[in-house]
Amino acid sequence: MIDQNLRIARVTQPYLFQNSFILTDLPVKELLILQENAKPESRKRGDVLFRQGGYPKGAFWLLSGKAKIFQETPDGQRQTHYIYSNGDLIAYRQLIADEVHPVSATLLEDATVGFISTEIFRGLLNTSPFFARNILTALAREFTVWMNRMTVFTQFPVRSRLVLALLILHEQYRLSGSPAGVITMTRSELAEYVGASLETVVRVFNDLKNNKLVQVHGRRILLPNPNGLLDILQKEEG
Repeated sequence: MIDQNLRIARVTQPYLFQNSFILTDLPVKELLILQENAKPESRKRGDVLFRQGGYPKGAFWLLSGKAKIFQETPDGQRQTHYIYSNGDLIAYRQLIADEVHPVSATLLEDATVGFISTEIFRGLLNTSPFFARNILTALAREFTVWMNRMTVFTQFPVRSRLVLALLILHEQYRLSGSPAGVITMTRSELAEYVGASLETVVRVFNDLKNNKLVQVHGRRILLPNPNGLLDILQKEEG
């Protein structure tokens, strides 16, 4: 099992980041400011944190749960760009750039969210070298991940993208508290994440299911044989 987890980590690491250190790797003074101003609020699956084209009023600290960011075309097609997990900070780039949101964000599951106002965020950015350093580090790491994901999810065939997406999500859910790496997503959400039509994703997904590489229980997706998926990915990559 250790070898399998290490193998999955090596494959998925280029496509994952976690920026929770932005808000935790700080001196006590800055931590207290965040704790006093980012009060936890319970939110439900499907709740909208912000909408594409809207002007940012602050950043969101995802204390528990998962959220997705996605873009929507004028004809209603959606492309999910990333899924955030426990501890991540969402929407801070727009506060720095003073730009409208290029994406929307919704919760994939019930979550606890802290809201950090623009005033508090910019105040820390202007006065805390520790906070500013963390922001710069996060921006650099995230840029690398965006480039890696853009290459794969625009050039690889759907089968490879789906297999890689399942492994990425398996690792992400495992690291955020689900030991078995149980993925909780609908098929539509998975298609938006892979960047393919629902019909194509369902067809490839059913093929994987028939080969006992995935199991489905409602919205719960399990990977009983991650090594089998890794082997497929390795073969298709050449």
